[in-house]
Amino acid sequence: MAEYLPGEIALTDISAGNVIRFNYKGTTFTGTVISVMNGAVNLKLSNGYNLSVPPDSMADIEILGETHSVPEEQIREASKGPVNVGILATGGTIASRVDYVTGAVKPVLNPAFLEDSVPNISEFTLDLDLMEPVLSENLQPDDWIAIARRAKRMLDKNGRCIILHGTDTMSYTASALSFMFSELAGPVVMVGSQRSSDRPSSDAFLNLEAALEFCREEIGEVGVAMHGTIQENEVALHRGVRVRKMHTSRRDAFRTIGSSPLATYQGGKVTFSQDPYKPSDKSALIDKLDRNVSLVYFHPALGENDLGLLLENRRAAVIMGTGLGHVASRFYPVLRKSIRDGTRVIMTSQCIGGSVNMNVYSTGRELLSIGVIPAGSMLPEVAMVKSMHILANYDDEHFTEIFMKNLRGEYLQRESMAGVSVP
Repeated sequence: MAEYLPGEIALTDISAGNVIRFNYKGTTFTGTVISVMNGAVNLKLSNGYNLSVPPDSMADIEILGETHSVPEEQIREASKGPVNVGILATGGTIASRVDYVTGAVKPVLNPAFLEDSVPNISEFTLDLDLMEPVLSENLQPDDWIAIARRAKRMLDKNGRCIILHGTDTMSYTASALSFMFSELAGPVVMVGSQRSSDRPSSDAFLNLEAALEFCREEIGEVGVAMHGTIQENEVALHRGVRVRKMHTSRRDAFRTIGSSPLATYQGGKVTFSQDPYKPSDKSALIDKLDRNVSLVYFHPALGENDLGLLLENRRAAVIMGTGLGHVASRFYPVLRKSIRDGTRVIMTSQCIGGSVNMNVYSTGRELLSIGVIPAGSMLPEVAMVKSMHILANYDDEHFTEIFMKNLRGEYLQRESMAGVSVP
């Protein structure tokens, strides 16, 4: 064991993979060195968090040992069980692990590393399909189509599918898959994690455990399985067209908006709070999307020219208006021109709960007379994806008719807020 006295340390004395103990500002830390660069020692602490420390601020340093990378070939095969589940890994925290020597986040190439932490995994036969890992903020509509096609193959082969996905845009992908699959022979469960599997507070293992259990159920729709509370005891299954990420970092960041989740998993048991759509005899995929759709956030400083540019040459535009579905009257000429030129303009609300109702105030009634389409309780991002689906697969003259139909549960007939039912 090498020991250094305060002030004797140099960057060359510490290397990636060293497990060290040291004093920093009066507190003793133990961690693994990820890298030494840019005048700082970057560590993964024993509590799972990262810390970056200037070396001249570290005292009483001891090098306790070494951490080595685990070769991929040393990761054992997963156990085989009686229930077949396809797992499609697209990227994200849940589908990655940290190499503490290089500091790189590497994709998981075999699900067996979860076996010691996911107690029910041996009850399933896992069929793994790996896409090139992509951070979810980098996904585009073409990626949604690629994910849907590979999920279809896994459904045809296994009857059910889990998709490992980053959390930042998971609700967009869930919505796109919901509309592209006109029929589902089994559940498609999207699952992610807010915190990586090497942190003690990680949600990855329980989320995946719950996703596997949801796959046992008679479900014929797309859902998102994420922690239902900040505690390590419950996972909620959210309908793919009613879910939104509501917090940047909490484990229970995902919420079903305006209703309750489809189901919860707690203590080894799945409990349904809503009736899910039932499986069909086969899965059917309509894998076309029209990207020529805008999503516009109205605000008081928005200029008429700005809105005009956002709507120009678009086949549809979803506006996130205020309150019950309003924008300033100065935009009426812009909206009239866009609608006259063939753009479908759809009104949603910036409010998290409630429904657009454009018959209450004069502003809403005037927007309706211009030809703006109200989206009711539909979430703005869902309205955008639904528009992309309709424009790519149906005749133009049927757009409004199909948009107003409740295709996948995207509309709520009655919405409960604070125990009070409202339209």
